Amino acid sequence: MRIFLSYASEDRARIEPIRYALGEQGHDIFYDREDLKPGEAFDSRIRAAIERSDLFICFLTPHTVDAGSYTLSEMAVAERMWPRADGRVLPVILADVPRQDIPAYLRSVTCLTPVGNVTASVSDAVLQLARAHNRRRMRKIAIWAVAILIPAAIAAYWLVQRAAVAAKDGVQLVRIEGGVFTMGDDEFFPMREVYVSPFYIDAVEVTTARYAKFLEANGALAPPDEWERVDLRKNGELPVVGVSWNDADAYCHWVGRRLPTEAEWERAARDSDQRKYPWGNDEPGASKAVYARKAEYAYDQGGLERVGSLEAGRSREGVYDLEGNVSEWIGDWFAESFSVDDVRNPKGPPTGEKKVIRGSGWHEPVERLGGSRRYQASPENRTDDVGFRCARDGSG
Repeated sequence: MRIFLSYASEDRARIEPIRYALGEQGHDIFYDREDLKPGEAFDSRIRAAIERSDLFICFLTPHTVDAGSYTLSEMAVAERMWPRADGRVLPVILADVPRQDIPAYLRSVTCLTPVGNVTASVSDAVLQLARAHNRRRMRKIAIWAVAILIPAAIAAYWLVQRAAVAAKDGVQLVRIEGGVFTMGDDEFFPMREVYVSPFYIDAVEVTTARYAKFLEANGALAPPDEWERVDLRKNGELPVVGVSWNDADAYCHWVGRRLPTEAEWERAARDSDQRKYPWGNDEPGASKAVYARKAEYAYDQGGLERVGSLEAGRSREGVYDLEGNVSEWIGDWFAESFSVDDVRNPKGPPTGEKKVIRGSGWHEPVERLGGSRRYQASPENRTDDVGFRCARDGSG
């Protein structure tokens, strides 16, 4: 969306991180300090920018509603553009302002009063408005398409379907929206707020059937440990185990993706609300995760389960088996702490001796489940309870 940020100059430092986060969401932001060129007519440029905007965000502080503030003129332009502010105007209260001092136009819609992280609250509110805006826009496009472009739409649909079937490994990818979330829990890793850009992650872990195709196409590679026990007719939908980090990294690159970063994995597993498990905060059970199994081998009956089979254990966004079945290799090198400045798409240290492993395996006890737990192992390590899934950037 095209977004106009209206604020008093005294509040600019508080607006900077919000503007940056909205830009990361893919919005086109009008921000006066950058967007006004020297010598340009101020009034006409501001008015034109508001008229082109899909959303007008007004940040309310005592400076905003001061009689001499230019933000009042910007609000007047917005009111002429959209007499009904609903869905077009988002008032954000950054500091206490008496209700009688808030312009009547803004009082006609519900003001956002951020709780906790202001940037995260505003980003989430804009995300919801953007989705509603896109739905309205898509309805208009759909009506137009039904009337004029039905044959072309049908042809395009089948082309897309054919392209999807032709994908190298055919897995479903789940899009995780970008934003700020709290990573860690101060028990297994220091708690901090980080920003992760939108990304895609495999809905399920890589299976033996998918990995077998990789081995077939790359004949010189050594098979995973216990590969001789795999019967693809019976075990094809079980997650592959006994793979090293190097094996997992090679597979993901073969299919045009990569291993997820630790921040991406935890965002997928804990959502943006610091939940303990992918499904929420309810305690684990057999319907949610595969754990505490007593089988002698992973591929024996009573060991691993078919990927994506536990609907109750999926995340809100549709990712399965982030807890239980197998632990998962992560792209990052392991570190006990982090740089205080590494808060935007953190990827861990540039080098190290061991790689991060997240999640829990099929024979782990229940107390070792939890989206904030983390482990480490040499990249060459192979065990019967560690597998992987792939990810890719959200812009691809």
